[in-house]
Amino acid sequence: MDIEVRPAASPTEFRAALVVNRAAWRDAYAGILPDERLDAMTIPDGVELQERYDRATADGRSLLVAVDREPGAVVGFADALWTDDRKAFCERDDAELRAIYVDPDAQGSGVGTALLEAVIERAPSEFDRLVLETFTENRAARAFYEARGFERVGASAFEVDGKSYPTAVYARSV
Repeated sequence: MDIEVRPAASPTEFRAALVVNRAAWRDAYAGILPDERLDAMTIPDGVELQERYDRATADGRSLLVAVDREPGAVVGFADALWTDDRKAFCERDDAELRAIYVDPDAQGSGVGTALLEAVIERAPSEFDRLVLETFTENRAARAFYEARGFERVGASAFEVDGKSYPTAVYARSV
């Protein structure tokens, strides 16, 4: 697969990333999150899409897409930030990786690694580490990050529909 990783260029590309997000959620979190929650994930249009795109691409954030050059489709995305909106498990000198999602049909082809490398390249120099959380039960994600130099540094929890799910917190130097 010949991919290009770059900042999302439009609300249309952002929407394509959200379609990937939905497919990847259904694939990665089946058996972890309730089916009703996975089925309820919607893809916005119109004003809501524009507002979400504007927030996702604001200063202090990096929303990257991986585009398969043939046929030009978004096959993955990464979302990172280095503002005060980082989660509580981040220390002062930590950038936060909020998400990397790859279309299930493109997984294992290097898309996730390319996205991660692009996030690391774009992290501002004042940050020493890249920190993230993933569901503890998501063994595939934990293996992905561990294979790329992340070490488990703590635990947290992520709330979905009023229920708390344990997460593992990972970090690596940038």
